[in-house]
Amino acid sequence: MSVTVFGKEPWEALRSLCRPVPLRVALALMALGVLLPSIIFFVLEYRTAMGDKKSDIRAFGALLSRAIGDDIHREVAIKRAQLSALATSPELRSDDLSAFQEQATKAAQSFSGWITLLTADGQILFSTQGSSTSSTHPAQNLSLIRDVLRSGHCRTSNLYRPAPSEHLTVSVLCPAHGTSYVLAGSLPPDYLCTVVRKETPPGWLTTLIDGDGHAVARSDCATSVVDMRVSPMARERLARADDGWMTLSLDDTEAYGAWHHLANGWTVLAAVPRATMEGPMRRWRTQILWSLLVFSGLAFISAALVGEWIIRSIKSLSRAAAEIGAGRTVEPSRSSIAEVGAVSAALAQASQDRARSEIANAHLAALVTYSGDAIMSVSLDGAILSWNSAAEQLYGFTAAEAIGRQQADLIPAHRLKELDEKLAAARAGRSLRLETVRRRKDGSLVEVSLDAGPIRNAEGELVGISVIAHDISQRKRNEEHMEFVMRELSHRTKNLITVIIAMARRTARQSGDFHYFEEKFTGRLHGLARSHDLLVQTDWMGASIDELVRSQLSPFITDPASLQTSGPELLLRPEAVQNLGFALHELATNANKFGALCQPGGQVEFRWEVTANGNGEPRIRMQWSETGGPEVAQPTRSGFGSTVIQKLTEASLNARVTTTFERAGFRWEVDMPANEILSEGDVAVSGLLATAASMQRMH
Repeated sequence: MSVTVFGKEPWEALRSLCRPVPLRVALALMALGVLLPSIIFFVLEYRTAMGDKKSDIRAFGALLSRAIGDDIHREVAIKRAQLSALATSPELRSDDLSAFQEQATKAAQSFSGWITLLTADGQILFSTQGSSTSSTHPAQNLSLIRDVLRSGHCRTSNLYRPAPSEHLTVSVLCPAHGTSYVLAGSLPPDYLCTVVRKETPPGWLTTLIDGDGHAVARSDCATSVVDMRVSPMARERLARADDGWMTLSLDDTEAYGAWHHLANGWTVLAAVPRATMEGPMRRWRTQILWSLLVFSGLAFISAALVGEWIIRSIKSLSRAAAEIGAGRTVEPSRSSIAEVGAVSAALAQASQDRARSEIANAHLAALVTYSGDAIMSVSLDGAILSWNSAAEQLYGFTAAEAIGRQQADLIPAHRLKELDEKLAAARAGRSLRLETVRRRKDGSLVEVSLDAGPIRNAEGELVGISVIAHDISQRKRNEEHMEFVMRELSHRTKNLITVIIAMARRTARQSGDFHYFEEKFTGRLHGLARSHDLLVQTDWMGASIDELVRSQLSPFITDPASLQTSGPELLLRPEAVQNLGFALHELATNANKFGALCQPGGQVEFRWEVTANGNGEPRIRMQWSETGGPEVAQPTRSGFGSTVIQKLTEASLNARVTTTFERAGFRWEVDMPANEILSEGDVAVSGLLATAASMQRMH
């Protein structure tokens, strides 16, 4: 039962929705298509310009905050130098405080702020500011005073009020070495304001924030801002890094800010309102938008005028096409558009050649029917009549070279009888399909699948043969590869079964009961499987040493830090992967039961390197070292695992194996020829390294 949509079949309903559009609409869409890239380009350029502007502002903000930070650091350093110089005064060391006070008063006249002498418990002995209403330093600075005396280094306080009736300030506190006194030099916020304002450009606002998040000074010198605290969210952002960039609210206005942390825990925050940054870009955007509107209007007007000219010419072609569709011939019409005139002449020629086009239509129908492969049509006497682009690619002949040539030129001598078979099948009215071999232009042979079918004229007479060829070389290679893989799989399966049987027998000899046999044999079987998994992933080409080590130790490693590997990237042969895998599994099993991997903190280090013997031949040296495990003792007996680690490795890899049972940990070393275990590519590299080492020794 068919499904209908609004009373129509689905395809008819879809076709009714996709009705042709008038040429005027098509031309309007073309004009829009021409303008669309310009609009998209403007949008992308605007986004890029905004991004560049933000990047420039961000970079400038970072430089500004650092520059002002350097100025603040310089002022603090000057104050520290002043206090450190006073701290060396002989009057202070001799406790002549009245004389020292005169000396400090003179020094304070050269700099901003005042100087205060404090005891270890915060008592104010004197201040160059004059009489103070407080005899002690504020409580929040007592721990800072003690830290200065304990460390012997100067420190900078956060914003504080010396007394309820006094102005807010910050101080630099320095120890008076050799005494129990502390010198405090104040840095008033109004003075710091002048420092911050000096480097701040117009449109920007810079704020100096102390370690508690309080505003110490701002570039606009607004006193109402001093002691205001930064919001918790902003403090969290500022604490993430020494430098950064963020969006913030500046006097209820959205702004961008860059910050820089100073060594004393203060922060310089340089901010610029968003409107200040984006204002020029908005003006530029407005100008471009108006330009686009004007340009678009002119483009559409021009398109409309040109469109009317084209439409009048197309209408003449439409009338000629209608005449041809009715089966009548037409005469070419003149047009001021060269292409329209050419099409009109072609239509006139087509109407006159219609009667002579039956054979061409038959050939075209055959080519359309069998499109997608190398297609040619052949006359009954074997001459090639047509030749498509796929045939050019398959055989190497261009259409000009192939048309007129005998089809027999493409067929090897021992396959020429296929011509008679195709002709006989065509005369019998049937197609012929066969897999065969054809010759290319360069003389090489290609395996193809051929489909040959008859070509008949309107009266049903056989006039030619169509031949479609499909390249099956890859399929044949795949089939051969599959046969090779199956043979290789059979061979490797037999070898694997032999290895497993030998492993089972040796394990059984060393086993006292079935449970022990099952545990040992299963573990060794899994180790063998892990080695084979690596080989399967590389189509049995081999595996790297690092992959093999980590694969064999993966069941025994709970902490990644307990395994360390180092060495060059080397590819092992499949046989070496299997034999080394046996040894690594036994080493890991022993380490897990008795060695470094049996307790937390133990570590296994596996290293390998390329060396050369006295003849310059490359060798591979590997070392397994255990540390952090129980104390190691020489074993009293050796089992199958020891045989694998020592004798099997030596016999299968032509290696020299050394085992050392040191108290700090077990060590296993193996030295073997590179050409015994590495793939051919890595052997070549190792040979070069060995030759270079040999030449260095000669020199």
